[in-house]
Amino acid sequence: MSTVSTHLDPEVLDALRVSGRARIRDLAAQVDRSQEFSRELWDLLCELGLPTMPFADPEAGHEGSFLAYVEAIEEVASHGAVAALYSGPTVQVASAIRNFGSPEQQERWGEGLISGGLLGAWSFTEPQTGSDPQQILTRAVREGTGWRITGSKMFTSFAPHADVALVYAKTTDRRLGAFLVDTTDPGWQPGPPIKMLSFGGQGTAPVSIDVHVEDSALLGGPESGFDIMISTEAEAKIRASSICIGIGRRAVEEAVAYASGREHRGEPIGDKFPTIQATLGEMAAQVAGARTMVQWAARAVDARDPDLKMIAASTRIVCARMAREVSSLAMQVCGAYGFTHEMVLERLYREGKFYEVGQGVIELQKLIVGKHLLREHAGAQPKN
Repeated sequence: MSTVSTHLDPEVLDALRVSGRARIRDLAAQVDRSQEFSRELWDLLCELGLPTMPFADPEAGHEGSFLAYVEAIEEVASHGAVAALYSGPTVQVASAIRNFGSPEQQERWGEGLISGGLLGAWSFTEPQTGSDPQQILTRAVREGTGWRITGSKMFTSFAPHADVALVYAKTTDRRLGAFLVDTTDPGWQPGPPIKMLSFGGQGTAPVSIDVHVEDSALLGGPESGFDIMISTEAEAKIRASSICIGIGRRAVEEAVAYASGREHRGEPIGDKFPTIQATLGEMAAQVAGARTMVQWAARAVDARDPDLKMIAASTRIVCARMAREVSSLAMQVCGAYGFTHEMVLERLYREGKFYEVGQGVIELQKLIVGKHLLREHAGAQPKN
């Protein structure tokens, strides 16, 4: 298997930059204010090829590269982080189908998800148990030639809008299955979308589930759910980290522009005050360092690195902290003006905190890395 990683095509990057300034910025701002799903934004991202980028298509001559995908995600996120998040669940479900699905599942769901013609939802987290797979209460019980799935899910992005949802349910007392559920089934019942401090507008909602699915809906085996979740969550963490880079990068751009234009007694504050210069230097260094980690992690995805789980968690730790700290430092540069809706900084400040608490809290990522180190140390110790 080739381990060569492919960077984003410069022409594609230019197209993203042009669309970012011309359309994505305004659409992302509208989504943030209204907290309503934007089909126009989704269609634009599909037109730009975002959901397709991680996947190889030999017949079309498309290599597919996770590195190219996260570079595209960073660019989109610098214009609107919520726009960069839009492709996430669809790509995650498509990746699960690509790696674990049958030819029939690939044809029915996978191809449409990869092209962006279909919208996917990831349905794992539950109201009372969070994201602990051992505590999941949703059950899948044998019924005729298929399964009856019953339970409740929480924080399911695109729940009212998706065409297919990947639903995780207990198939035994200790094992999970993953099921592809057609969301036109009347037993798929999303509640009202949840209002969010940031990243609203995805239709993130609780869902009540009472559906019958045939065996053909089961992804992998009846006990494959945990492996599917682990393999795709690592990619999701790296994608989230690239969104953090976009947030930090935009915060630096805004702070530099403000420091260059805001004057104190006839002189730009960026030229006059060494403290401003030092703050900008700190911000830029943090973004650059975090970007290097994301590229390292993306190459690990493309190379199928066996340590991907640890690499992804490490990257999330660094990038989430960077997004929070850099957006906060940008606020210090811009002062009270940064808190106004006239500047994008107040949104970046809200978004900068998200990935320390969303999609697996930062403390959990630290545990993953720490346990990995301890296992490595134990394995390296000579036997007496």
